[in-house]
Amino acid sequence: MERAKNYCAFLDLNNYFCIDRTVIVENTMNERRVILGYGLTGKSFEKFLIKKKLEYFLYDDKHPDGGKSNNVGNKFLSKSELVKFDTFYVSPGFSKKKLNELGVLDKNLLTDIDIFFSLNQSFKIGITGTNAKSSLTNYLTQFLNSRSTAISLGNIGKPLLENLDHKQKYSVIELSSFQLEKMQGNDLNLSVITNISKDHIDYHGDFESYKFCKFKIMKSKTFFYNDEYQLKDFAFSIAKSLEPHTDEKLKLNELPFRLQPLSKNIINDSKSTNSSSLYYAIEKLNFSGVLIMCGNPNKENYQNLIINGPAKVLIFGKHREDIKKRIIHNNIKLYSSLESLVSSLDTHDQILFSPGNPSGDDFSNFMERGEHFSKIIEVHFDKK
Repeated sequence: MERAKNYCAFLDLNNYFCIDRTVIVENTMNERRVILGYGLTGKSFEKFLIKKKLEYFLYDDKHPDGGKSNNVGNKFLSKSELVKFDTFYVSPGFSKKKLNELGVLDKNLLTDIDIFFSLNQSFKIGITGTNAKSSLTNYLTQFLNSRSTAISLGNIGKPLLENLDHKQKYSVIELSSFQLEKMQGNDLNLSVITNISKDHIDYHGDFESYKFCKFKIMKSKTFFYNDEYQLKDFAFSIAKSLEPHTDEKLKLNELPFRLQPLSKNIINDSKSTNSSSLYYAIEKLNFSGVLIMCGNPNKENYQNLIINGPAKVLIFGKHREDIKKRIIHNNIKLYSSLESLVSSLDTHDQILFSPGNPSGDDFSNFMERGEHFSKIIEVHFDKK
């Protein structure tokens, strides 16, 4: 039976940004450049521009009034100064709505994806979806490496611009809706969509806009995941279509915090950042024990979320009251901190930490909260 279905569709190209790709590498002395956002992607832009010996300025929401400089002496601009500039290197966190508010939506906008497309010569595979895209990227890269050479890049944590010169045959690129929204053109050789469900509504405004960004990844050859099959089997089928002698029996390494067992009865699923990943965890495990939730529910903006299966739902953190208002379950308890919540648990409890929301004000990201959960669990149960 065919495990991966080819699918293609046409998009309204009027909704794409248009750029002259030559500007990406051209050293134009009169051009005035700004890096928007000074996180992981912003700093990769900086390294790229320094290597190209191109001058640039910075803008970040943490310094909206400008005036400060970073550790290599480049100045942060204020909002009012941005309109004077020509070219903007845009980090994923800056939505089209945000760019419009800053008055730069009609400027020359460049993303790390488009620079990578322009300058890297590998076979490029793009992977997106609401859930399972990181795991699929991880599995597919391992399968391809069993018969060829491949590297995982993008939203999985390895900045594209810091890997421009890699020599592997395949680039397996995890792409978020944030990245795809501002992607200028699609130079992928193959694309994959795992699934699409309601997510990131606080960023995109509505589900239709979110879906449109996801579908921008599509090429003439696009694989859609059918969840009646195991994700590993799906990854193998894609790899085999590219490298016919791929080893199906290859033992694959797992990413952390995706239904990660900490013990026989404790699961760390910190990567669960939306309701569909929460439901998936409960269903896959046929879970009937203690569910632990946290995070900011405003990203998905769900209401009346019915939680079936778990005997208890324990919620901690700064957003606990908001989560409680949005879910339906007959046994909910709230805690100010994870420490106080864990102290109420018994060694015989079946425990699933599947937050169902992004980290919000509690943690920097799912990695930090996953590590924190593992540490608190270890300390608590060691004492017992």
